[in-house]
Order: sequence, then structure tokens, then C-alpha cells
Amino acid sequence: MQRGKADFGLLLVGMLWGLGFVFVKIGLNEGITPFYLLTIRFLVAFIILFVIFRSRLKNIEKSDLKNGFIIATFLFLGFAFQISGAALTTASNNAFFTAINVIIVPYIFWAIHKHVPNIFSFIAAGLCIFGVGILSFDSKMQLNQLNEGDILTIISALFFAFHIAFTGFLSTKSEPIKLNVIQMGFASVYSLIALVIFSNTEKIQILKGMSLVSILYISIFATAVSFFLQTYCQKNTTSTRASILLATESLFAPIFAILLLNESLSIRTMIGAGLILFAVIVSETRLGFKLPEDENG
Repeated sequence: MQRGKADFGLLLVGMLWGLGFVFVKIGLNEGITPFYLLTIRFLVAFIILFVIFRSRLKNIEKSDLKNGFIIATFLFLGFAFQISGAALTTASNNAFFTAINVIIVPYIFWAIHKHVPNIFSFIAAGLCIFGVGILSFDSKMQLNQLNEGDILTIISALFFAFHIAFTGFLSTKSEPIKLNVIQMGFASVYSLIALVIFSNTEKIQILKGMSLVSILYISIFATAVSFFLQTYCQKNTTSTRASILLATESLFAPIFAILLLNESLSIRTMIGAGLILFAVIVSETRLGFKLPEDENG
């Protein structure tokens, strides 16, 4: 596959993920409970990925199951807090605050590998904090702009960061395809358990109309198809280009939210979100500067 096609595929993933935030909001507005949505999302994605990659899933070892279980735990917690936050905030804010995970990852690697983040990671963290501050505080410096849904989304970003860090670490010990299919399976089980414990199962509704459309989109396009595209396209481009293209979900989400949900963005929101996105770019590209670690690695 040519790099141009690979980059387009990853840009498409960013778009699919961005639209996914909108369909999550639509599903919740239609009365689907968060854990019901997650259960269907992970179960359908698991079935699709299992069918596609079944020939690659032979000889699964205990270590593969253990590694898949670990990253599934972080994946589930990330989505559980994210979707709970989505029910209480806008699709745009849900996407903006989720993007913070990219800034957190280097610090988790620092804790795991004792490798101090580069100067651009610290600059990105400062920009990100400033952006979150603009989104959170009003003109009197009171924390009135940050609601419960935003806080839950920020917590989800922390778990997503752990998921990314441990996926990178454990994918060297287990085949990535096996690891991802296993994690979808475990995430399905987690979601089902949470559904039984935290949701009123008597109120579970038959999916129809927009609730069915939202579930199908989230499960097939925002999860299974996106993973499939990411797996094959990311191998044919650089990690930096891939990270930036995937981060475009934070741009596409508010665009689709404005078009489909009639959400509006204030100047304050656009400035704060712009700083968060710029922080992601700084963290991933280092603004084109080469560091000694790049030349040694």
C-alpha cells in the first residue's frame, strides 16, 4: 500500500471516530443506557474481528489472554467513563477532553520505563492544561464551565492513556491481532457485567429507528472497520503522521456535532479546544525538531 493511500485510510479512521462521538450522543438521547451501548458495541466488534481474523487466532497462549485482559481493563474503564460523560456533556467537549490522553501517555511511559519525557512533552502538557483551563473557568476564574460530564471524560482520557501505553508495551509480547480480538472479547464481558450490576435491565429496549442506526454505526464503523483500517494503514506510514491523522477525530467530532446535533461552539470553546489540539500536535511532531533520542533510536 502506498503512503498516500495509508494516510487517507488513517484520516478516514479519524473521521469515523469523530462521527462516532455524535452517534454515541444520538444513542444516549434515544434512551440507550451507557452499558447497554458498550455491551453491544464490543460484542458486535468482537464477532466481526473474530470472523475476519479467525485464521490468525490459532495457538492462543495463556500469556496472550493475560495481556489481552490487562489492556481490556483499561479500554473498558476508558469507554465507561467516556460514555458516562457523553450523557452529561456535548459531543464536542467529549471529543476535546478525550484528546488529552495523547499528552498523558509519555508520563506513563516515564513511570513504566524510567524514561524522562522530552521537552516537547512538557510544553504540550502546559498547553493542554492551559486549554482545559480556558474550557473550564469563566471570566471570574470560577470553575463554572466544567460540568460533571467533562470531568468524567477527563478521567476517561487517563484510562485511555494507560491503554495506549500498555498496548504499546504488551504488543511486543503478543501478536497485535490476537491482542486486539482478545481485548474486545474481555471488554464485552466487562460491559455485560456492568450492565447487569448498574443498569435496570427491565428498561432495556428493543433497538429500532435511530437507536439501531447509532448502535450499528458505533459497532461496525467506529470500532470494527476503524480497527481494521488502522491495523493495515498504520504499517505503511510513519508513527508521527499516523498519530496526527488519528487525532483529527477531535476536529471531525465538533463539525459533525454542529451539522447533526445543532451544537454551537463559543469563541472560548474554540480557543480552548484549539490549544488542546495544538498540544497534541506538539507532543507528536515535536514541531519537526530532531532530538538525540531520535537519532539513537
